[in-house]
Amino acid sequence: MYLVERDAQLSELADRMGATSARRGEFLAVSAPVGCGKSALLEAASAHARTQGIRVLSVDGPEPEGPAVVDVVGAVRDALRDTTDTEPPTTPTALADHLLALASAEPLLLVVDDAQLTSPDSTKLLRELARRLDSAPLRVLVSDFRRAADSHDSRHGVALFPRSRRRSFTLGPLTRGGVAALLRNRLDREPPVVLVDELLAVTGGNPLLLQALLDDAVAAGEEDRDEPVYGPSFAATVLTRLRPADCPTTADVVEAVAVLGPFCNRERLARVVELAPRELHRALDGLTGSGVLSPGLVLHPRVRDVLTGAMDHEAARRLRLRTAEVLYEDGAPAEHIAQHLLAAGTAPQPWAVGILGEAADHATRRHHYQHAIALLKLASDGCTDNLTRVEVHAKLLDITWWMDPDLVSRRLNSLVASAREGNLSGRWLSRLSRRLAWQGRADEADEVFAMARAGRPNDPETRIEFALTDFWLRHVFPGMPHAECCDGCKLSPEMIIGGFPWLRSASELPGLLTGGEQEPVTRRAEEILQRARPDHTDLEAAQVALFSLLAAEQLDADGLRSVQAAVEAGGAPVPARWTAMLSVAQGVVDLWRGDPAGTVRSVESALDLLDAPKWGILLGLPRGLKLLAMTEQGRHQEVEEELSQPMPAFFARSPYGLVHLRARGRHHLATGGLRAALDDFRSCGDILQSWKTELPGLVPWRLDLAETLLRLGEREEARVRIDEHLDLFPAPNARTRGIALRLRAMASPMGRRAAGLRESAVVLERSGDPLELARTLGALTQTYQLTGDLNYGRRTLRRAERLAMECGGVRALEEIRTPATRQTPAPSPAPTIRPPAPAQPTPRTPVTQDKSAATQAPWTAGGPALTLAEGKVASLAAEGYTNREIADALYVTASTVEQHLTRIYRKLKIRRRSELGARVNVR
Repeated sequence: MYLVERDAQLSELADRMGATSARRGEFLAVSAPVGCGKSALLEAASAHARTQGIRVLSVDGPEPEGPAVVDVVGAVRDALRDTTDTEPPTTPTALADHLLALASAEPLLLVVDDAQLTSPDSTKLLRELARRLDSAPLRVLVSDFRRAADSHDSRHGVALFPRSRRRSFTLGPLTRGGVAALLRNRLDREPPVVLVDELLAVTGGNPLLLQALLDDAVAAGEEDRDEPVYGPSFAATVLTRLRPADCPTTADVVEAVAVLGPFCNRERLARVVELAPRELHRALDGLTGSGVLSPGLVLHPRVRDVLTGAMDHEAARRLRLRTAEVLYEDGAPAEHIAQHLLAAGTAPQPWAVGILGEAADHATRRHHYQHAIALLKLASDGCTDNLTRVEVHAKLLDITWWMDPDLVSRRLNSLVASAREGNLSGRWLSRLSRRLAWQGRADEADEVFAMARAGRPNDPETRIEFALTDFWLRHVFPGMPHAECCDGCKLSPEMIIGGFPWLRSASELPGLLTGGEQEPVTRRAEEILQRARPDHTDLEAAQVALFSLLAAEQLDADGLRSVQAAVEAGGAPVPARWTAMLSVAQGVVDLWRGDPAGTVRSVESALDLLDAPKWGILLGLPRGLKLLAMTEQGRHQEVEEELSQPMPAFFARSPYGLVHLRARGRHHLATGGLRAALDDFRSCGDILQSWKTELPGLVPWRLDLAETLLRLGEREEARVRIDEHLDLFPAPNARTRGIALRLRAMASPMGRRAAGLRESAVVLERSGDPLELARTLGALTQTYQLTGDLNYGRRTLRRAERLAMECGGVRALEEIRTPATRQTPAPSPAPTIRPPAPAQPTPRTPVTQDKSAATQAPWTAGGPALTLAEGKVASLAAEGYTNREIADALYVTASTVEQHLTRIYRKLKIRRRSELGARVNVR
């Protein structure tokens, strides 16, 4: 046995037990908290005595699984019988005489471990020996004999020996150096600092627990491991030593400490175990003296887990319920009280349902939905009235909705029935209305919300719920009549500034998508996104803001990156719905940047995060967006198959569904179904006009309708729709404005067409959509062919084809290569491209603006290079732009353009503008 930090005690014991140290007897008592090595010290002292010729009679403590009694009389008689072949006396007094007689003849040491557990006869024997120590050189070495604050309760109320012949030794936990020394001896290596620190933290320096952990490491063959091995030896030692069978009070106290955890203090602990202060003080002093329990009454989690995991089920249930009661009386946080109720598996107290509901709200805010559901199920079991039970079920379904909306949809009917019976409060009626809206059940959502408004709430929480439901219903069902909120539902700023600072902006936003100036939409949406947190409470507001920015054509790649960075800034896990929502927004931005393959990837990523049923009323946006991108890629057969899948009947009642309706129309337009496309686009327009809503970024129905009408030869109506769009949305560099200018040019007489197309190209280049720019350049090519400007046409065609191929725009490339109506001499054959395979889209470098006309200085082979400014002017002039158009595109004066052209002609040695196309390089 290797003893650490016990040399002084062992040395003094050896001196006092020496044969020549005294002629009188002596009582030696070793006192130590549980597990601090008193038995090991007694063994070492006994071994040393034997080496000195001292006869040792040892009486061990009780076995861990046996009766908690030490029979000194029986053990001594057995030892004497084995060594003397005579029958020893049976009574304590006679046995004491016999021992003293032996001690007079030869040195004798009686060692008794756990002396506080001696039987009545054994106690009489020890008292008799203690009384007569002055008459014989008998040494009695005991452990845990005296009643002491740092030992277990003694069953003996008086001292068994006189103070004059007594020497006491007190042991405690090991220091950090002692822990390191013990590890060094057992592991036969220098222990790493991290291992020493961890073992000291777990055991508090308790030698017995340290030895148990080292036994587990050796048994597992992991002596070289730099972290503890928690095995059966550790668990068994914790249970047998911290819950001693001989001291149920200590066992009760340590289990209560384990259950209370961080909320443990002496006053609260006394109420949980219902002990008098003196008894509690004695038990705690023994535990803290062992090092296992810190002075702050904290157990290491490893020790706590062993204790709580081994508790008897019924005893654990009672202790958990009592702990919950004490914590409730002290006003502890609901989530900590609920933890004990959940562990007990029952909630019989009248206050328990409210506590469980509050804790479920806290768990939901932290995205711990499964835990919240478990709390609410327990609350439901504890409900004593039907109204409370219905409200708990409503909360349960509301949280379940975040995990599986499809599962909740099958349970909403029972809540709707309860609502009609008057069993739901206004707060939960309002929330139920939103869940019905998410599922597309517009009429029921309106009905339930009307019930809620009729209640005229007074509490702020319900008023806030009403405001949340109001803006969400107006957003997803803009065509549904909405009643004004009741007077009692209005919110003052102090009600919302804390938890819902974005609520006022969110309430205004659905009514701003009416066309005209888009700055109010942008301002309100950005206010929401800057303040919203990535959790379930703010999801609907963030969804409204993001959709509004997309619908108003006010979100670019930089803006989306800012939103994504703000969402991730908190460091907390981002819910899947938020991530999916941002992925769809990325898909829209990708489409606006001429990257249909990127759009497909973004949308598929969003649909992987949330399958179709979980999108509910929003499904039309990702599905429609994907169809639009696939149509641009020329994947018409796949789009046809997608369109064969039915959409829910409610999809056209929401602006999200109109994106899907528009995608169907674009597919018809691309595949020659002009009348079907016309019908879809007119339907989009009729629905949006009935809602008094405009969505130019997602559903530019006037432009789609005008393009179809032009294909059908109906130019007059097409021009009307185009002019309506341009009047409603005057933003100078908007992508849809560039498309509108192209369509207006195509509806114009041939003499004005090229100028209009060049204006469209300038706008589209500034907006950053190379795919739509390619379409405009293709139309400009055909115009040049029809007007005989073949030099301009060839150069423009090459640029249009290059842009379309870079974007993977198969459909745009087909349009570009469609011959003009009136046959003209054809340009040299252009290269062809293969449509990209769906699974492996054609890779492309993202292009925000085509820079061929703005970043490269053209030159002639072997000729003088032009400056950058001259190159820009030369490129545009080679494509047929007038001086005024070049000036507008480059933000310079017409005079500056004329001066550049003069120098260009001189350097390139040409005389006229038409010669530029053959002399200027094209990217």
